[in-house]
Amino acid sequence: MSLLVIYATKSGASEQCAKLLSEEFSDCTICNIEITKPNIEEFDSIILGAGVRDGKIYKPIRDFIKKNHTELLNKKMGYFICNEKPKKTEEIIEQNFPDDLKKTAICIESFGGYKSNSLPKEDSDQLKGIIVERIQVFSEKFKELTH
Repeated sequence: MSLLVIYATKSGASEQCAKLLSEEFSDCTICNIEITKPNIEEFDSIILGAGVRDGKIYKPIRDFIKKNHTELLNKKMGYFICNEKPKKTEEIIEQNFPDDLKKTAICIESFGGYKSNSLPKEDSDQLKGIIVERIQVFSEKFKELTH
């Protein structure tokens, strides 16, 4: 199974999560959508991740979903968001992902995130606010349901 983890990040939380997630899989390619445009046809499974600001997932991932909607329906998909407001997670997922993609997704999860007013400094804990256990649970479920 070839897996592509695609992310877009503004503050860095989605990148940290994508890296941790990719370490959980043996055949995994990681891609920052703002730097590289991947050929998704080359992959069996895709995990998309994005940060959230003002209730919306980061625009490069929104655009990617719009452009590749039909192709994503034919892949084994997982989605994650990085949001600092856990009480808003369901609402954010509901408003940002098309119903058909949500319905066919293997996993959709929030991995926590950075508070916008207190981003981690370069020499500090880059995982502060990220719930690493959720990444591990997500990856186990994704592996189980894609093999």
